[in-house]
Amino acid sequence: MLKKCEVPLSALKKTIDLSKYKFETTEDVQPLNSVIGQDRAVSAINFGLAVEDPSYNLFVTGFRGTGRTTIVQDLLRRVAFKKEKPPDWLYVYNFDNPDEPKALKLPNRKARILLRTFHRVIENLRTDLRTSFESEPYNNKKNQIIESTQQKKREIFSRIEGEARKKNIQIKGTSAGFQTIPMVGQKPMSDEEYQKLSDRQRTQVELNVQAVQKLLKEMVQEATALDREAEEEVEELNEETARYIVETQFQYLRREFRDYPGVAEYIEDVIFDIIQNVYAFLDPKIETDEEPPRPGVRGEPRQIDKYRINHVVDNARVKGAPIIYEMNPTYNNLFGRIEKKSYFGYLYTDYTMIKAGSLLKANGGYLILDIEQVLRNPFVYDALKRALRSRYLVIEDINELYGVMTSAGLKPMPIKLNVKVIIIGQSNIYHLLHAYDEDFRKIFKVRADFDYEVKETSGNINKYVRFISRVVRQEKLKHFDRSAVQAIVEHAYRLTDHQQRLSIRFTETVRLIREASYWTNKSGSKFVTAKEVAKALDEEKYRHNLSEEKIQMAIREKTLKFNTDGAKVGQINGLAVYNLGDYSFGKPTRITVSTYIGSRGIINIEREAKLSGKLHDKGMLILSGFFASKFGDSIPLAFSASITFEQSYGMIDGDSASCAELYALLSSLSGIPINQGIAVTGSVNQKGEVQAIGGVNEKIEGFYDVCKAKRLNGKQGIIIPDSNVKNLMLRDDIIRAVEKGKFMIWSVSQIEDGIRLLTGVPAGQRHKDGNFTKDSVFDKVHQRLVEFSTRARKFNKEIDQSLKKNTANNASEESEQG
Repeated sequence: MLKKCEVPLSALKKTIDLSKYKFETTEDVQPLNSVIGQDRAVSAINFGLAVEDPSYNLFVTGFRGTGRTTIVQDLLRRVAFKKEKPPDWLYVYNFDNPDEPKALKLPNRKARILLRTFHRVIENLRTDLRTSFESEPYNNKKNQIIESTQQKKREIFSRIEGEARKKNIQIKGTSAGFQTIPMVGQKPMSDEEYQKLSDRQRTQVELNVQAVQKLLKEMVQEATALDREAEEEVEELNEETARYIVETQFQYLRREFRDYPGVAEYIEDVIFDIIQNVYAFLDPKIETDEEPPRPGVRGEPRQIDKYRINHVVDNARVKGAPIIYEMNPTYNNLFGRIEKKSYFGYLYTDYTMIKAGSLLKANGGYLILDIEQVLRNPFVYDALKRALRSRYLVIEDINELYGVMTSAGLKPMPIKLNVKVIIIGQSNIYHLLHAYDEDFRKIFKVRADFDYEVKETSGNINKYVRFISRVVRQEKLKHFDRSAVQAIVEHAYRLTDHQQRLSIRFTETVRLIREASYWTNKSGSKFVTAKEVAKALDEEKYRHNLSEEKIQMAIREKTLKFNTDGAKVGQINGLAVYNLGDYSFGKPTRITVSTYIGSRGIINIEREAKLSGKLHDKGMLILSGFFASKFGDSIPLAFSASITFEQSYGMIDGDSASCAELYALLSSLSGIPINQGIAVTGSVNQKGEVQAIGGVNEKIEGFYDVCKAKRLNGKQGIIIPDSNVKNLMLRDDIIRAVEKGKFMIWSVSQIEDGIRLLTGVPAGQRHKDGNFTKDSVFDKVHQRLVEFSTRARKFNKEIDQSLKKNTANNASEESEQG
């Protein structure tokens, strides 16, 4: 029976033969330039990238370390390189509504021409216009208009002055206007002379003064009209002069951009604005960074340079479509910002301070995001969905989203989006968003799921060898010889805990390659060998296994009570795996069972203490189901059993101890002791079949280390499920111990096989009469349960008789008293 269950030595670890691969070191191996084992994910990505529909964005799922980001970027580069370079984006002043800057789209070459030429034209215009307005012909024409107006005004005044003299009135100019003074001969009339006049003469003088004042008022109106006409003539002269120069300077830009409506319209707006505001154009008083702009006078807006162009997206260095990986997708980083500057507590902004975010920089190409980072930043996820649904990007101040008053009310024109978004994240986040967010399902229609392992094939092993060569060359590490390559590939099996699967979580593999190269450099060897790979693994374990060593020390010092020899009733060695995040290890644990007459059935002490997880509770209930189906069909089960993990003070979860718990329960009821040198792992179903568990290698290694510390005696070993044999990738020292007969590993598929191994007594079979094989474990359990049931019935009967007797006595006493 024991031989039948022994796991063959060859099945304890996967070993590979690289003799058919012709190389001595990785220096002889062609580096890998393709992907290992991600056909499903690569196919999904290629499909999503090929579909032009804007709702076919991608969500990439899978474990970290499987190369998700690297593979996505490689595939994107291949696709993006074949695409046309997207246009540049520019923001310009909106002459109709300054608070809503206009967005212009231009091919990169055209954008460069516009920026370079436009700046030169503006500078040339200021020079040429100043020259023209300071030229002699212009000044002659302007002076001619002014002199003509002045001459007309003098003629009018001369005529009125003549009329006044006829009426003996003198007109005298003052700072307050014109003063009319009555005259006597050639002298102004004094007050005494005025008083000596008769009433009729006084009335006549007053009439004469009023007449002259009326003429002066008419003169002022006429002079004002003449000044207005002169101003209009000067403005027409200025406009005519400016128009010729401006249109001449913009002639090239008009011709160059006539096929780009938005740019052509902007150029016409600039021409019109310069002509209409030529003096402001010549003396803009534009502030520099050293002297920031100040508020305008009496609430007027500050002066800004309306003729600058804000080149928000420059694709000059992009080859094909852009690929942007935004690692910190804050709202501003992703959607852009409107910056502000401060000057003595005054915040100011304008269209030249609009900055592009990753979404705009990726426009016409691809944007890669990490979903966890997206969800951590406020407003980002909703804004991203809004942009992808509408296909427009709106750059706005994030303070407005918080409801905070902003310093400026800029509303830049929305920009049309044509971008494919690739989000990378965990599968559970994808499922949650898909289940609860209807918009998510509409926007991200393609899922690319990365696997963490690949089937063992000759082709995949060859790719793995080439992958090692690629890492060595890319990172300029020491080359690996054949033994080192074999050790790396075999470790890839260990990472999956499967003898027919290779791990493609390359983060762990690459780290091992780097560290093995490091230890080779330390030793001074020319090539990395299997010895350095083992050294790297040992050193990595040493850096992480302090907790494991503390537990092993506690077991050796008998602080944690644990037996590896002898036999005990109702006690068994179970196995657990402790996962510390970056390191996991196996820890043996002692499981004990106490059974007694009762009616509560199996009591899980961990559950009663609220230290049991749901999976462990389920395992205990399944164990109860097996026990009831095995023994409860012929007799009532009148027993109670308490099961606990001794010296365990933390949460326990999982059902991998259900086999061990069942064995301990059968031992306690049957009175047959269990070999304490054997540990057990495995779950059981209600039919008594032993099922696979996780962490089998860590569990075996943890128990072996305890047995080795307490001294191996050749009778120690571990029982695992048959279905876990394919998961064995044990350490070489354990394999040597098994080979020498110092340690044993058995596998079972039925509870009955495990009972025989642990007790040396057959489990027994049920016969047609309902009884089990005599003196078997099941027979003794059945007998004990019958005994419990009989004693329980007897006890209950005695209790009933005692109650009846007490009732009768009480009735008799009441009758006598009555």
